Amino acid sequence: MANPVSAQIRNFHLLFALLGTVVLASVFFIGNSISATTSAMVEVDLPLQNNISQLRTAIFSQKPILYEYYADTNREVFQKRYNESKKIIKDGLYRLPRDDQGQTFLTQLEQQTAQIDQLAGQLDQTLSSSGIDWDKARDILVEVSATEKKITPLIDNFVSLNQKHIADIGAHAKNSMQVIFASVAAFILLILVAALRLGNKVKQQL
Repeated sequence: MANPVSAQIRNFHLLFALLGTVVLASVFFIGNSISATTSAMVEVDLPLQNNISQLRTAIFSQKPILYEYYADTNREVFQKRYNESKKIIKDGLYRLPRDDQGQTFLTQLEQQTAQIDQLAGQLDQTLSSSGIDWDKARDILVEVSATEKKITPLIDNFVSLNQKHIADIGAHAKNSMQVIFASVAAFILLILVAALRLGNKVKQQL
């Protein structure tokens, strides 16, 4: 007849191995999930946030450049500064994601930046002519200001969405770590309880 204590010890070892395998598998899969989400944040979301910041700075630098051109009519300085700003904007727009959210934002932003570029061309033509029409130049600058105001909520909304996505990734990683800690703690507690019960039964058999 099999020794009851030996059978219980064998069952304990089997339970320990089974639960250990389950916990290790859970830690492995949850760890991979955390790694994937944090990698996406580092490789995509944080660079995107930086790109949006640079894009915003370049876009909102255009109005002061145009106003300064209106004030001093220095076409050479204007073209240099404006073209530099325009290149940064072009590069920034190119790096925006092409998913549904990014494409909608990109389309709207391209429309508004194209409008400013068109107005800049009109201002340059006006200020570089032999007889400058100052009233027309001022009207163009008014349109530039109005167009810039349309861009502000577009960028603010996109930045807000991206920040929320980053926060969601952080929350997911935090929750996943809590699940890992809870699983390991429950496993250790269960093993301790089982070991104590087995120990008491062994004592009773002696």
